Amino acid sequence: MRKSIFLLTLVLWVSSLAGCSLQWKTTNNKAKTSVSSTEGTSSTNTSNSNLNTTNITLYIDKNCEKAWIEQCNPKVWEQQFGKLLGSGNNLNVVYTNKNIATSLKKIVPTTPVLSIPKDKVSLFGQAAAQITAQWKLNNWVYYIPLYSWIAGEENLCNNGKDNNWNWLIGKQDPSCYEMTVLTSSKCHKQYCSNKVYKDMFMWYYVNILNYDTPKGKKLYKELLKKNGSQTLPTFLINKKHAYINQMKKLVKEVNLNWWKYQINIPQFKYNPAIEACSTNCNASPACKALAECDKTDKPKIDLFVMAHCPWWTQAEKWILPVVKLLKNKIDFSVKFVDYDMHGITSINEDTLQHCIQKEEPAKYVKYLSCFLKAWNTASCEVSAKLDMKKENTCIKATNKKYNIMKDFNDKASYVGWQFPKYEVNEKWNKKYWVQGSPTLVINWAVVNPSKRSPQAYLNLICKYFKNKPSECSTKLLNNSYVPMYWYKTSNWKTNYSWLCTWKK
Repeated sequence: MRKSIFLLTLVLWVSSLAGCSLQWKTTNNKAKTSVSSTEGTSSTNTSNSNLNTTNITLYIDKNCEKAWIEQCNPKVWEQQFGKLLGSGNNLNVVYTNKNIATSLKKIVPTTPVLSIPKDKVSLFGQAAAQITAQWKLNNWVYYIPLYSWIAGEENLCNNGKDNNWNWLIGKQDPSCYEMTVLTSSKCHKQYCSNKVYKDMFMWYYVNILNYDTPKGKKLYKELLKKNGSQTLPTFLINKKHAYINQMKKLVKEVNLNWWKYQINIPQFKYNPAIEACSTNCNASPACKALAECDKTDKPKIDLFVMAHCPWWTQAEKWILPVVKLLKNKIDFSVKFVDYDMHGITSINEDTLQHCIQKEEPAKYVKYLSCFLKAWNTASCEVSAKLDMKKENTCIKATNKKYNIMKDFNDKASYVGWQFPKYEVNEKWNKKYWVQGSPTLVINWAVVNPSKRSPQAYLNLICKYFKNKPSECSTKLLNNSYVPMYWYKTSNWKTNYSWLCTWKK
């Protein structure tokens, strides 16, 4: 599993907004496609004479194309962008050499990369606003990573020795590319899909072992004994790969039967023991995190965000109507992810919102409602009638206490080599293993809503009341909102909980 399996290509929503739809066709079941899951960004003011800065250009690694990865097939992108760009604006395809790869790496860590000169962004129609808001200019060009290929990854196995390309990767070393996924057929969550596993781990022969079989139950008990607790799905491999050190938080050495290493992804939290929870909340520790077993008189709700994350603003527009409706019947707060992907403006906004909640909490919902309309901080400070003398004193003290500007200026400390730390709510990030924006926590457990709308959020939160208040019967908007700051509804049902994310 490569370091960046968690990335989600921006082009999915760019294409959907512009009237294009991506259609993948798997060409070989041994070389699988993967849709990654995070928002990316590029650095600014980097001079790279090896890059084309005048045309819309697609940079691709030849080895990635050889691996039959469709996101590295130029014909796929030419087809998708052809009608969008129109005549006279053809997509310029460039295979990266060492010089180009070195130049690109200073801006974005993975390929393929779509580069769009500023004067050609308007060709992307409705998506142009998102591109300019979400991606930073580098010498008047926007660089957008479309996939998670890292040059040299074809040599990861056997400490880089297994690099003889035979087109069928399994012929190199089958033991290097075999993986067992222990899961449960009773898990109907999105991440329990067999297709998800095979798409994520595209270099592997993925063997699926069901917990409901005798062999699966035996392995689960052995892992439970090794780990003290165990959720599914979990991924087991038998050989150390070069990326293991890059994933220290996710990897455990188990030395169990055929398997040497285990990968657990924090968000993948299905526990077979919860099947008994409906009749007995004490059936297992996992039961206590479920809504039906973890009810309180006043549910506690924390939403972890980055202030300029488009998908956070989307989640806020879902939850704010609920907060306004339930008022003091819930304990609601916004907390901040321990890094920020959106630059100093977003970091400053994080700190301001932290201070509003600390110094003038009664004004926070009014301020936030204003901020979500246009991200206009100055205007919303006035409309919410903030005491800016008090807020600025708090901001100054917070910057000093948490080394905010020091971390911003120390690029060697950046998360994923790209994003500055922001540790105002660090202890809560560690407690809940928060990985990105938005992350929703209800009654001290991370919750991943299956539906996305004010009505869905009201229904979800009301499950956590011991005695539901009358407000829980209120009918709210049942449509979603598009990302960014405007209040435009959408029928999108995509799970955006990982999108402003760089997995650490």
